[in-house]
This record gives sequence, structure tokens and C-alpha cells, in this order.
Amino acid sequence: MVIRIPNWLGDALMATPVYYNLCQSLISEEKLYLFGPPQIVELFKDFPNVGILYYKKGRTKDNLAVLKPFKRHIGLLLPNSFSSAWLFFRAGLKERWGYAKDLRRFLLTKAVKPPKKRLHQKDYYLNLLKELGLPCEFRDLVLPLSCEVIEQAELLLKGIDRPFIVLAPGAAYGPAKMWPKDYYRELARKLVKHGYRVVICGSEREREVGEYIKEGVSGVYNFCGKTDLPTVAGIFSLAEAVVSNDSGLMHLAAALKVPQVAIFGSTDPELTGPLNPKAVVLKKKLPCSPCFKRTCKYGHYNCLKYISPKEVLHSLLKLFSNF
Repeated sequence: MVIRIPNWLGDALMATPVYYNLCQSLISEEKLYLFGPPQIVELFKDFPNVGILYYKKGRTKDNLAVLKPFKRHIGLLLPNSFSSAWLFFRAGLKERWGYAKDLRRFLLTKAVKPPKKRLHQKDYYLNLLKELGLPCEFRDLVLPLSCEVIEQAELLLKGIDRPFIVLAPGAAYGPAKMWPKDYYRELARKLVKHGYRVVICGSEREREVGEYIKEGVSGVYNFCGKTDLPTVAGIFSLAEAVVSNDSGLMHLAAALKVPQVAIFGSTDPELTGPLNPKAVVLKKKLPCSPCFKRTCKYGHYNCLKYISPKEVLHSLLKLFSNF
């Protein structure tokens, strides 16, 4: 079976129960193939019985060449897009299974009606397995990591005293999901005063924010843009806790079962919250939230500003006392 995984990190992580259920159900010498963006799909290479295939955005000829050897395989589509079904159809995969969305029913050999009730994204993916008669008993986020990944993270962290806490200030969706950088800097200073080191993780987009947070504070380290996702996962696994926005890295912490504080603004934790028994979700009940907008239409971002660094610190310290 070839699975087209989601393009977004958070969604791809919320689909990990799908990968786990299916890779565990394989008979001897079978393999499950995960097909997705290189920077994301590499994160799942340590699942048992799994092969990795790279999807290259905008490179149709290359993608068809990758899929050509799998014409006799079943193709399972987790994204709802027309383009994902069209690619599997053009590649000639004999079976193409997925939700009947985005006018693509005619491209699918098994088309599943989407659930009428709004589900957490993880359950949305598992419902697809259930409707297709595939194994779906395992329901937790999971992310196996190799010893090599952990060792790479330890090498990067060499010279940084423990314990340390990770701050992940980014969110690809937009500013309505991003806690103010001033608040992150204040939190970093408070954590250092409490005896913690602070490691900032994110992509190249967050490098400047990371530099702002660490400015003038010893014991704060900015790794934004300096690591790949597997190495970030290794760093998370060694951390005391992770503080983040509602983002892909929030779901990474959840999959690794790292203690975490997740800060929500314009989105709804009922639909995309961290699935982690060691998670604390901070969200303010405001008339305008959740609005699911990328930017605040009122311009005040109160759903985020009303969550203070002091409240986040208190939630962290309480979390530590519970675990």
C-alpha cells in the first residue's frame, strides 16, 4: 500500500495512528510506503515495515516516475485534494481509496463519504480506515525515533546544561496562532531565573524571532533554521517540556509524549488540540474566538495577548509537579 500523507506537519503527525495500524497489520516481507514532502516524510522513516517516497511539489513528471513501480498497489489518500487523487490516477495505481471530496469521486475506486459530525483531525483520518474496513484499533499519536536521531540531537546540545525547555514560537498558518514574541522573551527570562536552559526551535522563518527572544539573556539558545525535523524530534525527546503555539511542532511534542503547554488563539483545541496526557492547553473564551482566521479581523489579537507569560510559567511548573 502507498499512503499519500498530508502536506502539513501537524496533519501528518495526527495521521500517525493510520501509519501504525497499517504497518503493524502487514504480513511477512510486505511494506507500507509513505509518500509525502521530503522534509516531513523523513520524520516517519523509523516506523517498522515502512518505506519512504518523496513527493515533489510542482514536479508531476518526477512524481509519476516515483509512483510508476507501484501500479499494482493500493493507494490510500489522506489529503482531500483533487490533485492528490489525480496524481494516483495518472500513475495508474490499480486501487485509489479516500474521502469523496473536492469533486474527485470519479478518480477513486473506493470513495468514502466524509463524516457529518466535526471530528478531531486524528479521528477524521481513523474514520477513513474504519469505513474502508482497515485496522483502526490503535488510536494514539506515535513517533518512533532511532538511536541515531537521539545521538544527533545530543551532539547538537553538547555544552548546554540540563534541564532545558524548548520554545517553539512559530506557526505556519499565520499571526492569529502566534503568541507575541515579547511574551516568549519574557517567559525565557523567567525560565532562566528558575534554573532552566531554553532552546528555541523552528524553521528558517523563525530565526529572527529566535534571535529576538534570546537577546540579552544567557542560557537561551536559538536553533531555528539549523536543524532538520528528525533532529528537532530528538531535541524534543530530551527536553523537560515544550511550549508552543498551535503548530506542527505542538503535534510533534504530543506524538513524543513530552510535557507541553500549548497556546491557542484563533483555532479550536477540540479539533486540533494536542493528543497528549502530559499537555496543558491555554485558551481564552472570547466572543470572537475561535474564528479560524489567519489574521485578527479586529487587529487586537486579544485571544493571544490575554495569555500572560506568568500564566504559562505557572502551567509549566504545575505540569512538572504532576509528572
